[in-house]
Amino acid sequence: MITRLHWISAVATALSFAAAADAAEPIFVQIPALFDPRAPVNDAVRRECGLDGLLGNDVFEQVKATFPDSTALQKPAGTEREKVLRVTILSVSAQGGGLWSGGKSITVRADLVQSGKIIATTVKERGSRGGAFGQFRGTCGILERVTAALGKDIATWVSQMLLSSDVQQSAATAEPQKAIESEQAPAPGKTD
Repeated sequence: MITRLHWISAVATALSFAAAADAAEPIFVQIPALFDPRAPVNDAVRRECGLDGLLGNDVFEQVKATFPDSTALQKPAGTEREKVLRVTILSVSAQGGGLWSGGKSITVRADLVQSGKIIATTVKERGSRGGAFGQFRGTCGILERVTAALGKDIATWVSQMLLSSDVQQSAATAEPQKAIESEQAPAPGKTD
């Protein structure tokens, strides 16, 4: 019985995300991701792995899978009214040497921006030891797994944010006073 309820809940959630994606306007995803100037990142990892490009592309691919009209964006000029997703790398914990030098992790902040204002923000962190056959992967190969997982996490978060935004807009037409209170974006730096 519980399994059936979980299945029904999962299907209902997927259908609601699909409906929100169809009705939603496109999202501009900034590629490459940005490095926070204070981000602790090993110089060799920064130079050799191209994490900013990998992460930006992984996020874009996942967002585009949910929101097909989304577009990659190199320069944010001319997108004042559109929703722009900016991803900033806050830290990278990775030494050279693949699995033998320990786990690897990346912490990022995703900001959904519209009209120059952050309307939603989240911080995500993922790590990996390389998975099956990790001992045969280098540091960059392990970090590629991490950026792929972060791409999925951020796309899921964007879908949830836009779905809740659609719900709030529906509530605004029914009860304007209550909707105004619920439309406030979370303060930057808050995490899920």
